[in-house]
Amino acid sequence: MKEEKLLRLKDVKEFVPISTASIYGKMKELKFPSVHKFGGTAFWKMSEIQEYIEKGEDYVHQKLLKQKVSQ
Repeated sequence: MKEEKLLRLKDVKEFVPISTASIYGKMKELKFPSVHKFGGTAFWKMSEIQEYIEKGEDYVHQKLLKQKVSQ
């Protein structure tokens, strides 16, 4: 299994050049990959950011909605 690369906010913004407020707003609307907390620090998984870039916001939104319903 390949090790997951973790990205900080500044790294995420290099891949997805939108404002911090937009990122958190989209997360709240389930339209952007969720943040993961590790030791009090926020990280995003590279694989989830790549999926957002490659498959789009609508795909991520549908996936996150399904995850929320199944919880």
